[in-house]
Amino acid sequence: MKKPNAKRLVDPPDLPPATSLEALDLDCFAADSYELAAIEKAALNDASASRLQFDTCVLTRIELDRSKLSNLRMIDVRVEKSSAANGVWASPSLRRIEIIGSRLTGLTITEGELSDIVFRDCKADFLQILSSRIRDVRFENCVIAEAEFRESTIERVTFTGCDMRNTNLAQARLTEVDLRGSRIEGLVLDAAQLGSLTVDPAQAIVVLQMLGAKVG
Repeated sequence: MKKPNAKRLVDPPDLPPATSLEALDLDCFAADSYELAAIEKAALNDASASRLQFDTCVLTRIELDRSKLSNLRMIDVRVEKSSAANGVWASPSLRRIEIIGSRLTGLTITEGELSDIVFRDCKADFLQILSSRIRDVRFENCVIAEAEFRESTIERVTFTGCDMRNTNLAQARLTEVDLRGSRIEGLVLDAAQLGSLTVDPAQAIVVLQMLGAKVG
């Protein structure tokens, strides 16, 4: 378990003023690519799409529950008050994204590339990010209890003020993962991963107990 380190910065979306974005109404994915767009209140539950792209967009109150998206590409995107519960996203590439106040319960991401992303105030219990690469990502004040990161590579990722109870990090490759300030009871770890974690003193006791140590 490493000593505390400085808070790592994550590159934010490179977005122009809101007045520069085209307001779009969307009730289906009529196009494969959306650029310089502001999309609000779109009901797209159960949508299926392949190679969908969002470039320099703001998405607000977008419903993507149970969506099946393959090869999704998002760069320089802000997502607010939206939902992708129980979606299945295969091989997405997500870069410079903010996801704020959104519901991601049960979302499954496989073989993805996720970098420079902030998840803030999200409900993401039972989230699964599997066999993916996650770099320079911050989870802030999120519920990610019972989440799973099996066989993912997790580099320079911070969990701050999160509910991580019963989250499974075992079988993931960790580098500079900061858990300070989060609830980690029931967290599943491999002993070999400890050198890649930064924890606070209270969490250190929890980790030792998880590994079978008796703390008096």
